[in-house]
Amino acid sequence: MQLLYPLQWQGIYIPVLPQEILDATSSPVPFVIGILKQHAKELDEDALDEECLMVYISEKRYEKRPNFTDIPFNKKFRKKLTLDLKLYKAKIAKAERTSDQTVEIGDMFYEFMRTCIGHYADHVTFDENGESDIDLTSFSDSAGVHSEFVWQLSKTQVFSSFVQGLTPESKNIFDETSDNG
Repeated sequence: MQLLYPLQWQGIYIPVLPQEILDATSSPVPFVIGILKQHAKELDEDALDEECLMVYISEKRYEKRPNFTDIPFNKKFRKKLTLDLKLYKAKIAKAERTSDQTVEIGDMFYEFMRTCIGHYADHVTFDENGESDIDLTSFSDSAGVHSEFVWQLSKTQVFSSFVQGLTPESKNIFDETSDNG
């Protein structure tokens, strides 16, 4: 979930769901839930949301449910991100995993978020009570090649919560982070 920074996951997050409560996967709210491989066959796939994406980490594959919406990445950017991840994978295959490598992959995703939404502060306004709002159309339009992705992201609860948490005293979170190292 840290890879979403500066956004914060607003749904349910259960790293490993106990077998006894597998029916939680039929919850009508957004969730990220881990299930042990030996329990996966007990899932009632008919009860899963039609927009669900199932990731089988141990098998290195994923399965989209019928109404799953792909993330609209720009092709050139998707290619670069895929290449970066492949290079990272090759790098860690050559050496033992270190905390520096964990930071490195976090930095890749941070750079991705900065590239896509780092301009948010230019589109945020505050009313007389200090409550924030953002012009979603100009925000996504100004994202250039990432505008379709930014438009989809801006419509999520994760992004709404981020904007609502801003104050008139807030600086651009990406400026603050780069200033502090």
